[in-house]
Amino acid sequence: MYLITALDYSWFWAAIWVLFYLRYTNYAGIGLLESIMIITMVVGEIPTGAIADMLGKKKTLLLALAIGSIGYFILGNAPTFLILSIGLFILNIGGTLTSGTNEALIYDSLLSIKQESKYEKVLGNISSIKMLTLAITSIIGGYMYKISPGLPYTALAVTKIFALSLGFFLTEPPVDSYVFTWKNYIKQTKEGVRELFKTKAIKIQNLLLIALTMIVIINGHVLIDAQLVAEGWDADQLGIIVFSMYLVSAGVGQTTNFFSKRFGKQNTTIFAAILIALTMLLVPYLGILAGTILIASRNGLIEIFGNSASNAINATTDSKYRATALSSYSMFSNIPYVLGAFGIGYLMDFYSVHTVTAVLGAVLMFTGVYAFRTVKK
Repeated sequence: MYLITALDYSWFWAAIWVLFYLRYTNYAGIGLLESIMIITMVVGEIPTGAIADMLGKKKTLLLALAIGSIGYFILGNAPTFLILSIGLFILNIGGTLTSGTNEALIYDSLLSIKQESKYEKVLGNISSIKMLTLAITSIIGGYMYKISPGLPYTALAVTKIFALSLGFFLTEPPVDSYVFTWKNYIKQTKEGVRELFKTKAIKIQNLLLIALTMIVIINGHVLIDAQLVAEGWDADQLGIIVFSMYLVSAGVGQTTNFFSKRFGKQNTTIFAAILIALTMLLVPYLGILAGTILIASRNGLIEIFGNSASNAINATTDSKYRATALSSYSMFSNIPYVLGAFGIGYLMDFYSVHTVTAVLGAVLMFTGVYAFRTVKK
């Protein structure tokens, strides 16, 4: 899984995707593309989570890698905005199959050998591998973009094929599952959603996590990269900046286990969200260099937030519903971006990227403080 993660997250486009999309459209158009992506993810989240729980997480992961490779190849060779949209739709079908599947596969594998206490450490390792891979491939992607704008996407299509070949060596962990029938499929979907709200304490925890994740997701999808572009950096400079950002994030991801043990999973998630909000609020008042450093630091905080939130949900979820529950959490968290991606892009064009980010930062700050007070009670 470490090797598959490295290949799957060879995002050569990480530093230049905003520049690439702006070749076809403006920020409002980027919002439209993001809406296509997120709608696809949200519509497919719960059904694909149930598929992973019932048919097997290994098979689901292999299918996801194959579909993702096709989507990225289309994206890298798209002659028009329409073809670009089709490629984005296809690769995100693969993304929905991956969502929750990888984490559930790892957690259940550890659970089967009574090593689930190591999950957070393994998740920290996965996070660091992602960030190191993104650091290396993003700086390479900046130079690829100069050779051919679509080359970073085509290169990722190739690495996904290598990841697919490694996937055949995975072993499905022995967990409770149902024989696939449509009746069981519907039941699995319902039970997976109920896992998030099965007791009062778990319901409060997960509602707070979803509320915080809603804005953190918008950061990860568009705000960080759009702010870096808004600072005026070109493709080569963005490659170096994003390389440094992911390199630092790789080290930051390893601290999740330390903070969770010291402050608890819930508090670590909330504190990370509040710090993310602080970086969103301060950037407009700083110079280019200081602002860029603050924007980049947000990515590491997002890693801590995501790892601790995932651990909190996994700790309260039954194995046979795990992928479905994680997919449901992702679906609910993505809804605001689905509904507002085009509007966010439009507001970025009308006002500025930094202004929109600051407003959302204020909302996240308020939500984080409210969550902390609620958890404290």
